[in-house]
Amino acid sequence: MNIVVLNGSPRLKGNTAAMVAAYREGAQSAGHTVTVFDVCRMNIAGCLACEYCHTKVPRQCMQNDDMQMIYPALDEADMIVLASPIYYHGLSGQLACAIHRIYAPGYPRKLTKAALLLSSGSKGVYDGAVYTYQHSFLGWLHLEDMGIFTAAGEENKSPELLERLRAAGAALTDPDDRNVARLVIRSGDVVVRAPLNQTQAARDLMNRLPLSVAGHDSGVDYCCELKEGAFDEVEKQQGWTNGDVSVADGWFAILHSGQEGSDKYRVMPVAHLDEAENALIRMLPPEATFELSLEEPWK
Repeated sequence: MNIVVLNGSPRLKGNTAAMVAAYREGAQSAGHTVTVFDVCRMNIAGCLACEYCHTKVPRQCMQNDDMQMIYPALDEADMIVLASPIYYHGLSGQLACAIHRIYAPGYPRKLTKAALLLSSGSKGVYDGAVYTYQHSFLGWLHLEDMGIFTAAGEENKSPELLERLRAAGAALTDPDDRNVARLVIRSGDVVVRAPLNQTQAARDLMNRLPLSVAGHDSGVDYCCELKEGAFDEVEKQQGWTNGDVSVADGWFAILHSGQEGSDKYRVMPVAHLDEAENALIRMLPPEATFELSLEEPWK
């Protein structure tokens, strides 16, 4: 598993750095690759809200600073770890800048897990940092929580703390394809579940659920109008496999048949139904309404 750590402490040998080092040591002992970015030692500006990444060149930030070193690592990462001292009940300002700049790619391509490491002078000061972690990462990016680790006062750099962090890193396992979010599709008495992939369109769809859409059977798919959402054009595919669920260009489609002649179409698969569940979709009436919801096994 590839792990990216964003260390938001300006002290290279401080309490937060000790937490990162212990967690990294444990993860590497289990065979994982860990890349640490000391964002306080990097030139990372705040987001300019220019929308270049969403209107001009998708997923690319116009600012040519050190964040350009982090973006490729994030796209290859299976897990992200945020590490920070507590400043005014929140994350450090330097780490906040880096987090805000993740807005450009929107949804890093492979991320499935996250963890949070926090150091403080006293207890009971973590609310702001935890809120950011839970809502911007676990919630918005739909990541599995691998733990929140805190150290206050004399707990910092204690042997007990560092051993606990090593053990947590060593206990990490590679992403499990069975432990993925699923799109639940309900129409009347028919309920099917399609594992969602990690495309930008799939991550965006998760944040729009629950939804209700209605459409008709064209003979190869149920085509339903759906307000345009975010997707990356390069992730589109030529043709489909029977059972694919596609979301793009203002449409939600369950592609239940016709894969043999589908090569002339470009689609954006976000999920896939197995053969048995796809057969249930083919039995629905010509006009159908679909209730869409999200099932996350770790929630």
